[in-house]
Amino acid sequence: MKSPEGGWEGRAHNLFPYFMPFCIPYKGLITGLNLDGIHERYEGVLEILAQKECSLTKAMMQYGVPRNTIRDYIGRCELKIIDADKYKNVVQQATGEKGKTSVKCTEKHCRGALGEYQAQANKMKAEAKLLPFYPTEDFYNTKN
Repeated sequence: MKSPEGGWEGRAHNLFPYFMPFCIPYKGLITGLNLDGIHERYEGVLEILAQKECSLTKAMMQYGVPRNTIRDYIGRCELKIIDADKYKNVVQQATGEKGKTSVKCTEKHCRGALGEYQAQANKMKAEAKLLPFYPTEDFYNTKN
């Protein structure tokens, strides 16, 4: 029910998690190729996971980020943590001569670059330095 002032105060908790992006403020906007917000979200979920020793799902809910948001940008986030220099080079190469590219294209390039870091990524996931997403082999395929 709406409050006397006409707001949603009493209803937001009933709509969780569907209303979640509006209920829980998050840091950093994702605009264009400035994806600092997604890196902040990834690190925030990772921090909650380590501190609370809860499930990945609960950590994402507590931070207020949908699973698909993290999943869609996981290549960028993991590559930046594993090898920041390689990440910068991959983003620059994906951007190319035009000076811009789609976020999806950049994500594909990052996933392709992660192929050489699979063993290191799995070790870091076991040490809780990366989120426990275990992709299939086609994750690293950049031809799609």
